[in-house]
Amino acid sequence: MGDLLLLFALGLVVNGAVAALTSSPGYTDAYYYANGGTWFVAWLTRGRPLTEPYLWNYAAAPPALPTPAFAYWQPLPSMIAALGMVAFPALPPFDAAQIPFVLLAAILPLIAYIVGMRLGERRYGLLAGLLTIFSGYYVIYGALTESFTPFAAAAAGALALASWGRVTGRRIAWALSGGCAALAHLARADGVLVIGVVALIASFPPAALPLKPTRGSRGQVNVALSLLTYLLVMAPWLARNIAVFGSVQPPGGLSTLWLIDYNDLFSYPAHLTPARYLAAGLPVILRAKGAALLGNLATFVGAQNLIFMTPFSLIGLGRRWRQEWLLPAALYGAALFVAMTFAFTLPGVRGGWLHSGAALVPFLMAAGAAGLNDAIRWVAQRRSGWNVANARKVFSGAATVFALALTLWLVARSVIGLPFSGQIAWNQADAVYGEIGAALDEMGVSPTTPVMVNNPPGFYWHTGHGGVPLPSGDETMLLRAADAYRVSYLVVDQNVAAPLIPLYEDGPESERLALLKTFGSASGPVYLYRIAP
Repeated sequence: MGDLLLLFALGLVVNGAVAALTSSPGYTDAYYYANGGTWFVAWLTRGRPLTEPYLWNYAAAPPALPTPAFAYWQPLPSMIAALGMVAFPALPPFDAAQIPFVLLAAILPLIAYIVGMRLGERRYGLLAGLLTIFSGYYVIYGALTESFTPFAAAAAGALALASWGRVTGRRIAWALSGGCAALAHLARADGVLVIGVVALIASFPPAALPLKPTRGSRGQVNVALSLLTYLLVMAPWLARNIAVFGSVQPPGGLSTLWLIDYNDLFSYPAHLTPARYLAAGLPVILRAKGAALLGNLATFVGAQNLIFMTPFSLIGLGRRWRQEWLLPAALYGAALFVAMTFAFTLPGVRGGWLHSGAALVPFLMAAGAAGLNDAIRWVAQRRSGWNVANARKVFSGAATVFALALTLWLVARSVIGLPFSGQIAWNQADAVYGEIGAALDEMGVSPTTPVMVNNPPGFYWHTGHGGVPLPSGDETMLLRAADAYRVSYLVVDQNVAAPLIPLYEDGPESERLALLKTFGSASGPVYLYRIAP
């Protein structure tokens, strides 16, 4: 218990420190969920409909704004953000929203510790817990209003509980596992894989390899319990989707199966169909999947294994993946990798595998701790005079120090902003939006007037103006989308699709676009245009 309390406290300190350094969501996903938190608060306190005043892509574009909320992303991160806002009303909304994320992030090293203990002994658990706390890239996102932490905590909890159920045979483990899987699904759409793995594992007897279904009723009861609690937790949201969208699945997510290029999300009107996808040709499709394979493997090495832990986690997994405390996570990881590489290829390599793979980190660090011990023992058997006990202390300490150093550097680079790094810190990334919002206010533009901008969720957070994103096509497509959603103002920065580079660099061709004001620096100006009817 003392180890768990220590790890939990250290997790709170580390994630709380990063949260204290982060004063702005900083990018589209985090802005979206932070905005969603304010809408849930308004829904709870004032009965405001759960609608969005903007689109962030055109994949399932509605005919008009506002549009029903969460047509593409799942609601749980926004629900958690709302919980923080309600519980701490005296704090700024974003600061309040981060608090429950900090608490959830501190749970992950506890799961790593428990799994590490079950794989070997106390030192495995301690090293796994420390490496999960200093988890490099994931520490940056741990306290953000994002799906990383809610999904990781829920999915890792579901997988660990499934392991507990297999080891102990306790039915409560399967009921809790199904409930956690539902929370994972409420955090991310690909959480449906978690309940699939839980139900599959529930049907197998312990230590059954090759995996064969249990004879009799025991496996059936385990499956039924996990599915029942999953459905009980999911039912209210599924009923809402049926009422709003006419189906349990919102319209935005599955269409990404047919992306040829990621920027197809921003084509207006959208045309994401199997026929168009197949018409692109096999070479195009295979190139995309090959690039996704390499990209997702790089994420596995760099983000999920802190680079230097990769060989040790592979050793640990190779020797132990059949063990009860790793088997559910191993099956889930394999299923997720296949889905995010060969099915949802472009959204997978652009963040899906990074997001949902966060649930694997506690298990990978536990396997890595065991694999490091295996490597030390292997060397000791071939080198006389090696002190195994001292080697374990030295290499475990070195791994922790390396993880801490990498984490500090990534936080400094991404959140604080290091000179000459070429990285714009999140806290300053969208400061220009506040200036543009003030200019619109001075011109007497109503807050309900939509604006076309690269990051509509971010622009709404800073200004209160909804709107639509810049399309991935040319100026003609831009005007078509603006007319469809009655957009009167346009914000153009250097982050535009290739067909809009002439607009940014040389100005508009259409006389309907009139430049009102220029913001930002000389090296990266941001232009505000009026769009004439």
